[in-house]
Amino acid sequence: MPFRPLPLPPSVSGRLWLYSMPGRLEPWSDFEQLAQAAGLTRIVCLTPWSELLYFAPAYAAAVEAGPPWVWQALPMADFGLHAQAKTYREGVATVVRALQAGESVLLHCAAGIGRTGTTAACVLKSLGLSSEAACAQVSAAGSNPQSALQSGWIEAF
Repeated sequence: MPFRPLPLPPSVSGRLWLYSMPGRLEPWSDFEQLAQAAGLTRIVCLTPWSELLYFAPAYAAAVEAGPPWVWQALPMADFGLHAQAKTYREGVATVVRALQAGESVLLHCAAGIGRTGTTAACVLKSLGLSSEAACAQVSAAGSNPQSALQSGWIEAF
């Protein structure tokens, strides 16, 4: 399953990809090949560490061993939000700076839908898109918020 690209404003030189949890639905070696082909420089994990250990132990082991990309944890509850709004906003701002600096960034949760879509829309809003335009682009890329909490967060972001 290939990474799903999310179009960014023309002024942003980086690339943003949406995906499910690496190593959950494919062998870890397959993910490594996809990551190398996409030139990934940063992976943003939107799941708690316990989900990583349960669903993708090879991925967790790679993170613990020191991956070849920056690993950024921004955990959110399934169908929910990050526990600290300020920390989440700072995490999204870090992603935006990385994209503006030309990085190739992968966002993922467990399935690559709700938490991924919520965060992707917040990234797009931070880059100047309206909530409606951000959600439409994220939906076209195969993700979307999956709860009223997540939809409301995008609107308020």
